[in-house]
Amino acid sequence: MEYGTFVGLTWGGLFFSYVEGIAGNNGMLMMLCFMLCGVSIFLPFLLAFRLNRKMKSAGESLTYFQGLVFAFSMFMYACLMNGLVVFAYFQLMDDGQLMDRMNELLTQPEMVSTYEQMGMGEQRVQMMDVLREADGLSSWEKTLLIFNNNFFFSIILSFFVAGVAKRS
Repeated sequence: MEYGTFVGLTWGGLFFSYVEGIAGNNGMLMMLCFMLCGVSIFLPFLLAFRLNRKMKSAGESLTYFQGLVFAFSMFMYACLMNGLVVFAYFQLMDDGQLMDRMNELLTQPEMVSTYEQMGMGEQRVQMMDVLREADGLSSWEKTLLIFNNNFFFSIILSFFVAGVAKRS
């Protein structure tokens, strides 16, 4: 639970730096976002390695199944913590600002001409449609979409983190 909280807070920081970097057109927050991307991928492995070392110092070791249960529970708590952060953002702070800024970015004449030059005019129109649909979602539905995405990747990542936790 403790490790999952740390991972979830890292994911929350990643989310905040991303959305505020886009909404505020802030390059420093986007750089922080890229840094937190690396940290959020590396941190679960570091925490699994820490658990492995603690178990070894106690003269114990984890089986792969025990490591998998550890990784699943850590990532579930991380998903819950991040879900709380995301819901709080969309419910209390966003007020449609993120979707408005993304729409503004995609409708700039330079961006439209860039997509047209790359032959991706139709894809830009599809992205605009997706943004309109996402703008119509409630805070709960947006949070649930992000939670499901995090949960899916957490399940995949758990198998690798379990290997680090089991490592002899």
